[in-house]
Amino acid sequence: MGVISRTPAEQALIDLLDGAEDWRAAARQAVIEHGLPTKRAEAWKWSDLRRASQGIDQAGETRILLNGKPAPAAITLDADTALKIEADAGVSVGSLEIEIAAGASVTLNEVHTIAADAFPNIRLEISLGDGATLERVIRSDVPMDAVPVVRSRIRVGKNATYRQATLSFGSKLSRHETHITHAGEGAEVHLGGVYLLEEGRHADFTSTVTHSGPGGVTRQLVKGAAMAHAQGVFQGKFKVEQAAQQTDAQMTHRALMLDERAEIDAKPELEIYADDVQCAHGNALGAIDETALFYMRQRGLSEVKARAMLIESFLAEPIDIISDEALREEVSGLLRQRLGAIA
Repeated sequence: MGVISRTPAEQALIDLLDGAEDWRAAARQAVIEHGLPTKRAEAWKWSDLRRASQGIDQAGETRILLNGKPAPAAITLDADTALKIEADAGVSVGSLEIEIAAGASVTLNEVHTIAADAFPNIRLEISLGDGATLERVIRSDVPMDAVPVVRSRIRVGKNATYRQATLSFGSKLSRHETHITHAGEGAEVHLGGVYLLEEGRHADFTSTVTHSGPGGVTRQLVKGAAMAHAQGVFQGKFKVEQAAQQTDAQMTHRALMLDERAEIDAKPELEIYADDVQCAHGNALGAIDETALFYMRQRGLSEVKARAMLIESFLAEPIDIISDEALREEVSGLLRQRLGAIA
């Protein structure tokens, strides 16, 4: 049953996708029939996209750039590449297909530059050939009034390695989806995520990893910190199919509530159909260690500086998966800069 009335954002998206094909046509039909997702949808139970996009009533534009130049619809990468996603105010759609050739090793340095009142819907399709390595580093530092939704679908071939590190400072609603098909047979996936949310901001890290073949390894670590009236969301799911024997998959989410009025919602899941596996998930919420804060104050640090150092120390671990030292320090510096402003 369709919605009785449409929001301006829904109508703008329907108009934008009129005459579209492939996944865009399916997305348009879903909006016509059901509207944008609300908290009544299980996958969006903590992220009301329909409500967040209220007030956005016009079409915008998304631009995807590779090394500063407009990206084609599909490309094969065999060298380190800068990926920039830009979006103007309004509703927009963008997509890109990336192939990493068998045996290639690539670093993808991804930055999101989103305008206020922008509602970009981005779809990335990434395929790693057998024995390929891709390190994807994502930074999302966008205005409060932006509503970015980025969906990534990644296929990881045999003996391939996929590493992803995401740093997000949230917005009115910011959703980072990662859906991985894992071939196993020596392939490895490492997912690191960090969210640091100022008052009123929201970040949603939603991911699925489907192990379809034997002998695959997955490690996922997401850490976050949220201030008053901010909301962090983690939804992670590992699905291990019957053929994926000897899978080794570990998922962890940990978060700091920097104010009692912060909200952290987490739903780690395992769906296992194989019997010879090592799979586990964990979730923990807490506050800043007041004892550690006291001892740092005793050493002459101001409370603001001490709090910032403790939060940075807590959040740093997922960023450590970045193998490029200069890029790792750049991401750490951005986190440190934001902490200095809000701690």
